[in-house]
Amino acid sequence: MLAKVADGIADRYQSLQRWASERFADNPREAEIAKYVVIVVCVAVVALVSVTLLWLAVMVLGGVVNGVAHGLATGLTWALERVADWHLTEVVTKPVHDYITAHAAGLPSGAEAIWSAWALTGPGLWLLCWLLRSWGARLAWVLYGAGTVAMVYSASPANGQSLAAGIAVLYWAVLSVFAFRGVGRRRPTVQVHPAPDVSTTLVQLREYLNEQFEDVQARMTGIEAAAKDELAARRADS
Repeated sequence: MLAKVADGIADRYQSLQRWASERFADNPREAEIAKYVVIVVCVAVVALVSVTLLWLAVMVLGGVVNGVAHGLATGLTWALERVADWHLTEVVTKPVHDYITAHAAGLPSGAEAIWSAWALTGPGLWLLCWLLRSWGARLAWVLYGAGTVAMVYSASPANGQSLAAGIAVLYWAVLSVFAFRGVGRRRPTVQVHPAPDVSTTLVQLREYLNEQFEDVQARMTGIEAAAKDELAARRADS
């Protein structure tokens, strides 16, 4: 579609340019002015079409993203509600809900808002611990578990407080196996090799140069002695 629109605008631009050249063939100045006007009109049309298409794309993309986000939020809320209503998890979720309801009076946020925040914070922290292995998230996960166990113990029936708290600890421990994965695993040993001693290298270089100088000096001394002997022999012959 964009290619067809671009081709149509290009064809119209070429035809308008030809019309301007033919219409004002006798007056080159007016022909140039007409060509500039054609260019301005074509640029304005292209800008208008581009803005319109961009606006449509943003609207469509925004609608799709909004729909997907709404669907995910609805699905996650439904799943959390089903898990919270499960008999095996009601041992933990019902006391927490009762505790929040009983202690939320007078707070700016209502009991249901606090309950929703608690229900969403747990899975969020667990995912951060599992996927990112963040120590900040793991610390928050520990505090979240301790607070949950405390609320379960406080709001459970008197004859079942210890059992309910123990079940909450069991659930938290099972989930923590995934949240704390990788902790304690031995990290690869990194060997750091010391940098070479520059002073030792300089000392070795100096010793090598001294040896070379001594060798050159010895050769020069031998050559000088040989020259003296040859000169003495020539004088003796003469």
